[in-house]
Amino acid sequence: MDQEQRLEWFKEAKFGMFIHWGPYSLLAGEWNGRRIPVGENAEWIMQKLEIPVQEYRKIAPQFNPVRYDAEEWAELARAAGMKYLVITAKHHDGLAMYHSQVSDYNIVDAMPYGRDPMPELAAACRTRGIKFCFYYSHREDWDHPDAYGNFWDYDVPSKDFERYLEGKSKPQLRELLTGYGPLGLIWFDRGINTQEQGREFASIVHELQPQCLVNGRVGHYDKELLGDYQDLNDNGMPIGGIEECWETPQTLNETWGYSRFDTQWKSSEMVIRRLVEIVSQGGNYLLNVGPTAEGIIPSASVDILRQVGAWVERNGESIYGTTASPFPGLPWGRCTVKGSSLYLHVFDWPHEGRLEISGLKNRALNAYLLADKDQELQVTQTGTMVCVSVPSARPVDEPDTVIVLEIAGAPEVDPPVVGQGGEGTMLLDYVHALTSGRAIKRFNRKGRFYISKWTDPEDTVTWHLDVTSPGTFEVSVTYSAREEWLSKEYVVSVGAERLTAQVEHTGDWYEYKTFEIGTVDLPEPGRYTLQICPASPSMEDVMYLRSAQLERVSESAK
Repeated sequence: MDQEQRLEWFKEAKFGMFIHWGPYSLLAGEWNGRRIPVGENAEWIMQKLEIPVQEYRKIAPQFNPVRYDAEEWAELARAAGMKYLVITAKHHDGLAMYHSQVSDYNIVDAMPYGRDPMPELAAACRTRGIKFCFYYSHREDWDHPDAYGNFWDYDVPSKDFERYLEGKSKPQLRELLTGYGPLGLIWFDRGINTQEQGREFASIVHELQPQCLVNGRVGHYDKELLGDYQDLNDNGMPIGGIEECWETPQTLNETWGYSRFDTQWKSSEMVIRRLVEIVSQGGNYLLNVGPTAEGIIPSASVDILRQVGAWVERNGESIYGTTASPFPGLPWGRCTVKGSSLYLHVFDWPHEGRLEISGLKNRALNAYLLADKDQELQVTQTGTMVCVSVPSARPVDEPDTVIVLEIAGAPEVDPPVVGQGGEGTMLLDYVHALTSGRAIKRFNRKGRFYISKWTDPEDTVTWHLDVTSPGTFEVSVTYSAREEWLSKEYVVSVGAERLTAQVEHTGDWYEYKTFEIGTVDLPEPGRYTLQICPASPSMEDVMYLRSAQLERVSESAK
């Protein structure tokens, strides 16, 4: 099975539940009178407070989730509108939350609970059409003397990391892939030491379950992206559309594992808005809950998710299986797309009774409220400006009223335009770039947002410029380039001007530097385009591009 086939369900799902659950849930943010401050991760309590392994192992057997109910958990995910569920099979503390045969440090053999909670949860999810998935901390294990992370109990220089990988990490991964039926994905965390190790873990998953996805944290954080899709940083929000499959993991309060001190819950309105913002940029939203040691999902979490689910039940058509907004920005909200239907998510209701959509090149056909499909709305169009008449009193469906605008064909819109700053400078960033060919916008932990995958002159990055103060401009390009890409040529075209430059080595992976490559004359005010592409075909990327800039150095002679 190829990557695109594996990703089909993920692209449809859009919304998932993350569950962090383990012995740290028993401590609930405090040990020996010392607290994990609200705003920090309670599940990291063992490392943050440097709890000795033997002390933590005395705490762990007290974990006894007698009120755990897999049906309740799965039903809450379904009621919230979530289509996949990811649960911690082993977090950084090293305890397996399933019946591992590799290590007796697991919920069955080391705790009074005495049974494996995962088969029940897997079954409960599948009866509700929810993809069941595992989180597995493959690099970090504070209990194991050879694993990464425990620097207070074990002598770091004497660690044999490969011994840990071969003796515990890989065998436990195989257990998860062979003991719990078909899995939607394996969610790795914290990266790993080498790319080769990351590829080995991804290969184990795809060999044992070819349909199972691997997330982007399987490989080295500072190097080329691995996995079937990418994860943003924890609680990260994108600044622009990423052109690969991606997901953002976020917390419902301030921590992932349960803390009795953390009551800073996100409102249902905020969760709905974030869901829409993420989906409108092409991503998935993986939202976490942290159950108590008894197995209870906090009531505040339950209430919020049920409120979110009520909105999703009415508006799921505008979420599931949609693609990103084609518009550079909308002043009143967001947009998602399915075929020739635009789902207009209205956060700020136009009390004057007119919702305006600018830059749409397609012919608008009709519009209606998603919450009330029988209520058609009047549509007028002048050029690329569309106006939808809406009930003027108040929003129909708080906090986000969805209007469906049917158009002729797949959406085509005016491109984003970069204007000049006060000194005549134009910063051409990731957000305003248009890619074509194989060039795509990407993300990773160290590289942040950038453009890569371009190897041919047909792989281009383009910006549209609005020049109001013409003149001569210094062109600079900010990029990262590995040593083997040295001397590759690339071309920058601006209007009738054309500059050719050679790639320079910038240092290690994703070490960005800015290079001035020459000047161009833009003698008249008006619209121009700037395009960057490789000068000739190559087997590798020309660069990891972050941005370009035009800085006016002299006024036009006219």
